[in-house]
Amino acid sequence: MPRLIDHEQRREELAEAAWRVIMRHGVGHVSVRMVAAEAGVSAGSLRHVFRTQSELLVFTMQLVVNRVRARITAIPPQPTIRQAVEAVARELLPLDDERRAEMEVNMALFSAATAEESLRGPRAEAHEALRDTCRWMIDQLDNGIDLAPGRDVQLEALRLHAVIDGLADHLVYEPPTADTSWATSVLTTHLDSLKT
Repeated sequence: MPRLIDHEQRREELAEAAWRVIMRHGVGHVSVRMVAAEAGVSAGSLRHVFRTQSELLVFTMQLVVNRVRARITAIPPQPTIRQAVEAVARELLPLDDERRAEMEVNMALFSAATAEESLRGPRAEAHEALRDTCRWMIDQLDNGIDLAPGRDVQLEALRLHAVIDGLADHLVYEPPTADTSWATSVLTTHLDSLKT
């Protein structure tokens, strides 16, 4: 009896292989042959799942977004709105090996989108998803009276987005073994400052 293949799992495994190639060699060295070798499959098998290299790169970028969403959705209920917002914000930062790998790949693909037209739409969608998440966090703080009266909600959402992007960039550029507690302190201090 033929073995059933979980096609979504296969797509994710191939995208993870592309991640490893990107992290070691950069986006410019991603090829069907190299990713297939990394995944331990033939180039023909990879092309059966992803017809083109662009299709593989687009899915690779979307997988990062999907995993972040899944982690955020899995956050257990928090005692306060403020704690819920901070829990979501922490999931957006590369505070462990898995999230660091995602962020490195995401940053590489965001840069590659300048030259690779097929990545521009997914890059814009990922950017908007983060902006929407920041807006949601600020709305939660505003509705929960954790945002000082008179604060411009739209401006604070943009500012939070910039803080998260900046922290993520700094964390990725530090050695993987570096302490990340400074970043969570900056995040906590920023969120606390919104109430005054």
